[in-house]
Amino acid sequence: MSAFFKKDKTKKKEDKEAKKETQKTEEVSDTTPEIKGNWSASDQQVLKGFYVSEKASILSAMNQYVFKVFDNANKAEVKKQVEKIFEVKVKDVKVSNMPKKRRDLGKHPGFKPGFKKAIVVLEKGYTIEQAKA
Repeated sequence: MSAFFKKDKTKKKEDKEAKKETQKTEEVSDTTPEIKGNWSASDQQVLKGFYVSEKASILSAMNQYVFKVFDNANKAEVKKQVEKIFEVKVKDVKVSNMPKKRRDLGKHPGFKPGFKKAIVVLEKGYTIEQAKA
């Protein structure tokens, strides 16, 4: 037998199918932190997901949670959606627009897009366990 031989064609097909299945599962698990709870498609127009950073993790210890929100969302909408989805009482909402940041790749300038974030303060006794995981 030579060093070069043909592989079985059925094995190639099985390998391709297995790769496709693993890619599908990887695509689902490779997303940003999703919000789980009671929400519908219309709720997606307010909350995008949790904002994960060092400061956000420190704030979660003080019963404050940080969310990325859509640009047209306001404090009242954010409060309403958080109370509906997570079944908690919201004490206060602070909203801030984060600016875009310049990032250069070699001699090609570019920008990271800006976004809007909301810091939600909950009443005493309420927590969002999903944000702490």
